[in-house]
Amino acid sequence: MAFPFRALGLLTLAFTFAAPALAETFVWVDESGTTHLTSDPTKVPAAHRRSVAGENVDLGTLWQGEWLGPELAPLIQDSNRPEARTARLLRGAVDDLRQGETSRATTTLRGILQEEPNNPTALWYLGLLERQRGHFETAAEYLRSFLTHAGSDLEAWRASARERLASLEDERVLLENASSPAEFKSASSAHFRVRFDRALAAGRPDYPETVLRYLEEAHGHLVRQWGVVPRERTGVVLYGKAAYVLAHSHRFSFDTVGFYDGRIHVVSAAHPAGELRSLLFHEYTHALFREQTGGDRPYWLNEGLAEIAERTSRQEEILSRGERIRLRDRIRRGTWIPLQRLSPSFAGLEGDDARMAYTEATAAALWVLDRTDSWGRARLLAALDRGDGQDRALREVVGLDFDAMERALKEAILAEFPSTAKGRFDR
Repeated sequence: MAFPFRALGLLTLAFTFAAPALAETFVWVDESGTTHLTSDPTKVPAAHRRSVAGENVDLGTLWQGEWLGPELAPLIQDSNRPEARTARLLRGAVDDLRQGETSRATTTLRGILQEEPNNPTALWYLGLLERQRGHFETAAEYLRSFLTHAGSDLEAWRASARERLASLEDERVLLENASSPAEFKSASSAHFRVRFDRALAAGRPDYPETVLRYLEEAHGHLVRQWGVVPRERTGVVLYGKAAYVLAHSHRFSFDTVGFYDGRIHVVSAAHPAGELRSLLFHEYTHALFREQTGGDRPYWLNEGLAEIAERTSRQEEILSRGERIRLRDRIRRGTWIPLQRLSPSFAGLEGDDARMAYTEATAAALWVLDRTDSWGRARLLAALDRGDGQDRALREVVGLDFDAMERALKEAILAEFPSTAKGRFDR
């Protein structure tokens, strides 16, 4: 599944990156194997809608347009038997997935496997979730385990698991094999596997080395800042603009320069410089956030950290004085966008509100960075990965719950004015 990162000439789009509210993004694969994405449910062909509880709805996707998994056992009311408890947990995890709560679902499914290591339904969904994170090898391990433990009553899902394993092998070949129908070349470093349009290196033989250097710089910056280490190498595909449009223009109804589907896909100039470096810093932040937390929420933190990384890569002030003044004015006029509104996604915001959402997210993420060290940030990401939610995670790491954090942020912004002295937001 692919979600857009950035629109040309605009700030990052409102429903960027991975898993916004599932009612907002619809993905399907047509008969020829082409993937389509739209935010308009009326554009989804009827044959590709799923029937759930008597209603035709699209449940989003973890992999190739499907959220479906093995049929869940019926709930047994008022029962303390282990199988009844497992059934309740599985149903709750699937409900969380349908609502976009991937971190909480992952925590529940992992807990089930601790009690029942061979539970095929938990293995199935964890395989899909690891694929969503870009962990192809781990996803394959879960699917192979599913095939080992799924009985004959799950034969249809066994066939689907085998198809997915073949797909994962194709992903591995695309990452590691220099020859491909699209005539892409390959390069790798300690933390990245890169494929790039051969045309990009035509006029610059050191193109792959330059890109890998940018990526490793992004990796080093975020590892030092967040105190985490990725579990697997990240896949990156770089395109000339023409190749990108040819390969992916059908996915989006607007211009984009990148998206993530387990690998980072970005448009590159033939002579990469600061612009590409900044874009890679931004997109790798999103990829690492998902890798560490299993999802993209809270969006204000995810997007704010990406904006900070991008500005840091350009050695820019994290928040300009003009941006801080606009934040102050929003607070005083009562038009500040509540961060709770920005937690699930930025969808539905337009014009100045859309621009302000990213400024607020940057300010909020900066507030968190200013009050934590790398160990604390790693704890914060781990708490989100456990499914603790932003309220409990913030309370654990910065000592304030979500509402108190937002009040403190607004107070810090207002405290800068009318003083002309530089404060924490002058960086």
